[in-house]
Amino acid sequence: MEMKRNDKQGSVPLTTKEEDKRSRSSSRSEKELRLPPEKSPEDRRERRLSKASESSKDTFDRQDSKATLSSPKVSRKYFTNWKQACDKTKDKTKELLKRWRTLPEAEGGEAAMAGGNEEKNHGWSVHVWTTWVNRCSEDLECLDLEEDQPLAQLSGVQTDKMALFFTELLDHDRDDVIDDGDFDHFFEKLAHFADWSPNSSEFHIMLEVKREFIDNFINPLPEKFAELPYYRRVCGPEAGGIPGRTTLEGWLARWALALSETRRFVDLPLYLQYLCKILFHVVDRNGTGEITKAALAAFYRSVIGLPASRVDEVIDTAYDRMTSNGYLILDYGTYMHCFTNWLMGKNPNGPGQWVLVPPKDSLPQPPFPVDYSALNTEPAKLEPYAPDKKTNRHSVIV
Repeated sequence: MEMKRNDKQGSVPLTTKEEDKRSRSSSRSEKELRLPPEKSPEDRRERRLSKASESSKDTFDRQDSKATLSSPKVSRKYFTNWKQACDKTKDKTKELLKRWRTLPEAEGGEAAMAGGNEEKNHGWSVHVWTTWVNRCSEDLECLDLEEDQPLAQLSGVQTDKMALFFTELLDHDRDDVIDDGDFDHFFEKLAHFADWSPNSSEFHIMLEVKREFIDNFINPLPEKFAELPYYRRVCGPEAGGIPGRTTLEGWLARWALALSETRRFVDLPLYLQYLCKILFHVVDRNGTGEITKAALAAFYRSVIGLPASRVDEVIDTAYDRMTSNGYLILDYGTYMHCFTNWLMGKNPNGPGQWVLVPPKDSLPQPPFPVDYSALNTEPAKLEPYAPDKKTNRHSVIV
């Protein structure tokens, strides 16, 4: 074995084992020199507590780092909740959840967070599905109407009924326009037929209804309608040449606006509901609570102005339609349904055709005949219906 030589003279050469022992003894002596002086038991307890707190802090830090690194996995509870909700629906939105799980933004977000990026990106992205819905606002800025395009229109049957109201009851001077005087003349005829004095409550209610008619059918329209080209032409001051007058076209356009959002009697404006009650009490001028066929015929002759021959032609049909062939009593409840059909009925053969002016032309026949003979048949002779049983019967009770 070769012996190492030291640079210093007089030193004894050492083996490798002795060198290792000397280096270990020198490190121990250095550690002993660096150690602080011995402390009391209280200092040792404080030292243990500080080490425990430091270790707990390290564990919390590690947990936080794990949570931040695996934050996309924590959000799986949202997937489970949404999956339970989507399973109960019919639109099968589970495919949408699968798309969100496999978005490329999520993978990029995980890589960025694993790299120590301070920006919190959980891999979620917002998807918005939009659709355009054409709704009419209050100021009508969203509308782009043509010159002759109204907001609402009446059906053919409604147009015929309101046109008869205009020509036969209001336009008494036949000048094709109506004004305040025409409404005065119509309501005076109603009060005269019912024999209402100017001091009666019915007469004052009728005056309020007349004012509402003038305000809604003679006075200018609200600004949201009056600025549109169609209503400016048919309902504006230039309609009829003189302000404060309404032509037949403007009359029908105002009725279309008034009835466009009504589906039931209670949806009608209050003055139209009172008009129904006024007409019922006018026809039932005896106050019996029921309109008879004779009372309806007298109303046709005196208020509507039909000749006696025409009244004899239509009175049976009118009363049968309004009472369902005599099955119902024409009280106020039944008359209210007839009045509602007069305003809202869009098909012929309804009882509303006979509330005010009867139609001049004959009404079309029903699409199929109704057999009422089974209603008077004895129960023992009735044949129960069976879909798989052949029979010679031509009618079915439903």
